Amino acid sequence: MKIAVLSDIHEGINRKKTETDIFAILKESLLEQVPDVFILSGDITAGPDKSLNLLKRLQSELPKIQILYVHGNHDVYHEDSRVAYHTLMKFQGNLGHGPVHLNSEWVVIGDGGWYDYSFGEKEFTNEEFTNGRFDDFTWPDKIHANWFEKDEMVAEKYVAKLDAWLAEHQHKNIIMVSHFVPFKYFVHVKNEPAWDFFNAMMGSSGFGALAEKYRVKKLVFGHIHTRYHEEYRGIDCICNPLGYFPHEWTSELPQQEISSTMKIIEI
Repeated sequence: MKIAVLSDIHEGINRKKTETDIFAILKESLLEQVPDVFILSGDITAGPDKSLNLLKRLQSELPKIQILYVHGNHDVYHEDSRVAYHTLMKFQGNLGHGPVHLNSEWVVIGDGGWYDYSFGEKEFTNEEFTNGRFDDFTWPDKIHANWFEKDEMVAEKYVAKLDAWLAEHQHKNIIMVSHFVPFKYFVHVKNEPAWDFFNAMMGSSGFGALAEKYRVKKLVFGHIHTRYHEEYRGIDCICNPLGYFPHEWTSELPQQEISSTMKIIEI
């Protein structure tokens, strides 16, 4: 079975900056690769309605490819992110519905997740992270995502949900998917306060702990706009973000960048 993996498409921003139809190029790349499954680990575009429409359109136009999805932080930008979450659940391939069995041996388990400041640098306080402001920059989630409870509590609920699903399927080969980073190992510390402060918003150690506890085979995530595919703590870790044009791309051509960035794995 052939599985394609990609995250952080940011369709709206990249469409405007490249002046090209990012959706059409993504579709073309998938038609070329012909995977059985496409795992999209968050941040399609900004807001649930636009993200949902793109997901439904992609699945409708590529009916032979099973599209599995978890939300990113940009996907739930809304005056009430709880409403955004439920809007995105209208997509049948949203992993928030529960585990998806690929065959008798493999299962995909995931959800978007959130962050709990467990990757935060010790010189800052949780109160500062909650405020989300350093110098003159405020983390965009603090403005555009509204869960109406503490970030730590939001992340804890995702961890609890995944824990239950993973426990139920622990005797299978598991592909675990989240948008947010599961291990601090993948977070860049530059010893520059203006950068390191925002590492607190990169993910949760709770996701990594679950992956280790249940010995998942593959761990797919996004959010941090750096590409990884390596074994860490015995887990095949895949982070495959498209990221923002032009400074996070290695090519000036969207066709080439999407095609080369999309990771293909086989099980």
